[in-house]
Amino acid sequence: MKAIVVPRAGGGLESVVLADVPVPEPGPGEVRLRVEAFSINPVDWKLAVSGHPKWSYPHVLGLDAAGTIDRIGPGVTAWQAGDRVVFHGNLSKPGVFAEHAIAPDHVISRIPHGVLPEAAAAIPCAGYTAYQALFRKAKIERGQTLLVQGANGGVGGFAVQLGVAAGARVIALAKREHHEAVRRLGAEIVLDYRDDDLAGKVRALTEGGYGVDVMLEVANPGDARKSFAFIHYNGQLVSVDPLPNMSEVPAYTYACSVHEVALGGAYLAGHLPTQRDFAVIGDDLLSRLAAGSLDPMIDEVIDMAAVPDALGRLRRREVTGKIIARVR
Repeated sequence: MKAIVVPRAGGGLESVVLADVPVPEPGPGEVRLRVEAFSINPVDWKLAVSGHPKWSYPHVLGLDAAGTIDRIGPGVTAWQAGDRVVFHGNLSKPGVFAEHAIAPDHVISRIPHGVLPEAAAAIPCAGYTAYQALFRKAKIERGQTLLVQGANGGVGGFAVQLGVAAGARVIALAKREHHEAVRRLGAEIVLDYRDDDLAGKVRALTEGGYGVDVMLEVANPGDARKSFAFIHYNGQLVSVDPLPNMSEVPAYTYACSVHEVALGGAYLAGHLPTQRDFAVIGDDLLSRLAAGSLDPMIDEVIDMAAVPDALGRLRRREVTGKIIARVR
C-alpha cells in the first residue's frame, strides 16, 4: 500500500516520503480501516523530526484518520466490516498516513450519515484536545469568561466554538489578519496576541478587572506568571504545550489550578478509561458536526503526494485551520 513514511531513524522532516509498505493486519481487539481521509497536525512534523524510541523503520506517520472498516481482528464484536469510523491513534505505533490503518476498537467513533470523511478526519487531535481541556479539565460553565490563545489554529478554533456552545463568553487571541475568521467561529472579542499591554486589556474586559475564569494556552511563555497575569485569583490555566515553569511563582499569590492536556499520554500510560473516553468525545463532536453546529475548519484538501510539503508548511507556521489529505 502507499504510505507517508519516515524511512530511517534520524532522517528528519526532509526525509519524509511517499512509499510502498506492507498492508497491516489487525490483531486482537483491533480493526483495520480502508483510509479515506486523514488530517495533518503539528505533532506529525514534530514526531518526524524527533522520532520515537518505540518506532521501527520505515515508520508510517499520522494520528487522525477516517475511513471504512474492511477487516476485523479477533475478539472484536461491536464493529463490522463496512462501518464508517474515525479515530485518534497511538503515536508510538505505525500511523494513519496510508491507504490502510489499524485502530483499537475501543477508541473509534462512528461517522454519522451525511458527514464526509474529510470533515470527520479534521476532528480528533485538535477537537479532542479542545474538548478534554474545556469539559474534562476546566469544566467550563455557562457565564464564565474563557480566554483562548491561538484561536485561529486547530485546537484554539475548536475551543472557541465549544466554549461559545457551552455558554461561555469567549475572548480570543490571534494575529490581526485572522481576526475576522475567529469572529466567525463565535468569539465575542478578538485581540492581537502581540499587543504590548495584552494582559491589561484582557483584564479590563472582565468583571471587576480581575481576569478570566479559564485560559486555554497552546504555547506557554515559559514563566507561568506571564500566563497567570490573564487569570483571576483561583482561576484555571489549561496547557496544551508542556507545562509552564512554576518555580518563580510565589506561594499564595495566584492560587490558579493548572491542567495539562496530552492525548498521546493516555496510550503511553496504558490508561484505558481515558482511551475509551476518546470514543465518547468523538461521538459528541461528530454529532455536532452532523448537526451543522461545529465547523471542521478545513482550510485545504490535498492528495497524499503533497503531504511532505504540507508538513513543512506546518512547521513554518504558514497554515491556518486544518489540512486534510484525501486518500484515493
